Amino acid sequence: MESREEFDSSLHCVPADWSQLHATARQFLEDLNLSTVHPRCNDAGIFSGDEFYVPKLESLPEELFYEQTMGTANKLITIWYQVAPPLCAMSELWLRLFAFVLAPAIALYFVTVELRGSAGTTSNAKTSAKSKTDVDLDKKQEWRHWIFLVVGLASSLVLTTDTFYVHNYGGRQHGASFFLLIAALTIRRGYKFQFYNRHVFVSLVGITVLTAYLIAHSEKVGDGPYDHPGIDVPTIQPGFYYSRNNALMMKVAEIWPEHKRTYDENNGTPYLPTGDARTGIPFLINSSQKQIYHRVWVQNKVDHEAVALDIKFPSSGVHSTNKPIFFILHGLNGGSHEEYVREFVGRRTVEGHTCIVMVARGLMDTPVVGWNVFHGARITDVEVSAEAVSKAKGPNQLLAGVGYSMGAIIISNYVARSGSGCHLDAAMAVSGGLDLREMLKSTRSARLWQPMLAQTLRDEFIITKFDNRFRHRLSKEEYLKLMRSYSVSEIDKYAIVAYNGFDDLVHYYSSMSVMGDIELLESTNSSLAPDLNAGRIANVSIPLCILHALDDPLTVWRTVGNPEIVVNTGSGFIMMVLTKSGGHVGWPLGLNPRSHGWKFMNDAASSFANSVDEAKNGETR
Repeated sequence: MESREEFDSSLHCVPADWSQLHATARQFLEDLNLSTVHPRCNDAGIFSGDEFYVPKLESLPEELFYEQTMGTANKLITIWYQVAPPLCAMSELWLRLFAFVLAPAIALYFVTVELRGSAGTTSNAKTSAKSKTDVDLDKKQEWRHWIFLVVGLASSLVLTTDTFYVHNYGGRQHGASFFLLIAALTIRRGYKFQFYNRHVFVSLVGITVLTAYLIAHSEKVGDGPYDHPGIDVPTIQPGFYYSRNNALMMKVAEIWPEHKRTYDENNGTPYLPTGDARTGIPFLINSSQKQIYHRVWVQNKVDHEAVALDIKFPSSGVHSTNKPIFFILHGLNGGSHEEYVREFVGRRTVEGHTCIVMVARGLMDTPVVGWNVFHGARITDVEVSAEAVSKAKGPNQLLAGVGYSMGAIIISNYVARSGSGCHLDAAMAVSGGLDLREMLKSTRSARLWQPMLAQTLRDEFIITKFDNRFRHRLSKEEYLKLMRSYSVSEIDKYAIVAYNGFDDLVHYYSSMSVMGDIELLESTNSSLAPDLNAGRIANVSIPLCILHALDDPLTVWRTVGNPEIVVNTGSGFIMMVLTKSGGHVGWPLGLNPRSHGWKFMNDAASSFANSVDEAKNGETR
């Protein structure tokens, strides 16, 4: 028999030393009753069955390596799909990020040139009298002006047609005014140009036609649930939503400080006007302090795989049996080292809370012994982890879940599917969404943001860690499509769906979504919205808060449904904080957002949990 995939004992079989921990921390770890080493280290026989037999990559048959028989042309096509989409996405994103600066700056520059009467070119007669050096200088200046005008027109096109600029400025008027101004300046300059006048007019006509096309095609196409929604500016209102029929949620809403859940122009970063900027800039400039965790392992009861729980005790070292414990789920390609997770942990441990990060199976070099790698619809890892922690918490101590992005999707799904058996006492879902099927018509997200995420997901997760598994289970055609996938949705379609036995992408996204088992209609329209009480979302039995920005460029606003209907579903345990702006896991604050980091969303999550704790236990303490 071929050799199995190797298990790195040096990484996962070294017992931890708890002797330096405070007695309260040691007691909590003992009450958890979880091993500090992977279960395979203690009993390899658990993983001796055929379902755990995973051959090494080098022992797979040659026919599973499609690239060995691929011609040069096909190899180049594959490389193109892997390289071009991320580069194009980054280029377009940078233009969209700075369009609000470029358009007015370029317009102001050429208005100034006109007012000064400096044409930058000369007449034919004057040109003939000039030296070759002077003519070359004029030609270079014309070339620069042509490039500036093209960038200005492209930037004003973005301001006129981009979903988030239209959303932020309340319409197309802002962008259209710059487009008309720069177009007029372009015509004026074009008539004065001696060398590049044709280039100028061709560029103007091309960008004008493109702008007209985008505006003409910015309306919703068709009435089907997966038809393109057009420019898709949010039709729901930002605000604080909760049920007036649930006494506990009414009390939570009363206790929760308004400033902890309010994000608007008064505290946001004013020079970051779109969801793209509010998402990208924080990830570029924010940083957080490294955290030292104590790792334990919890074993899934269904397939016997194990996931790591990284625990950080309060800065004082003393584990509290009264203050809420935070149970954290990270994003798609993250872990306990993720910047915003580390910042949350740092802020909360200073306040005296114990934080526990569940590392998704296979991430942060954690092993997957068998075939069941990570996918977003699995909730059993959360179930067993939350159950273990709930048994170790103090009497009346709150166990609060906090999920970010993919972690938010999973934690919401777990809360709904587990119903009254949920082992969490409260949960906050940040930038997660409730119905991922809405993402199937979000071409903007797939084009601008998903290529970078897809590249990391494919290269660092699938190929580097689980290539042998995917080659073994996928057909040659499926694997080739995986290698050429340029969005997360395509990777889900060609790899995750096929590998895990889902019927199709709709089935997968339905399975991972809180509202995935109801008919997908125009859920933001109350007259067309389906009855949510018929779905699993009605089973939510603990306070669950959805924090979402309406300008989220990855998990679009439609994924949260109609807030008025959602919060009154079932027993009314769902609360929603919808902000007009904030981006995806962003919400930058102040003129220097780096100094605040991810304070808004992290403080919102902790203050919500503290409010639930006070509402439930305040009178008993």
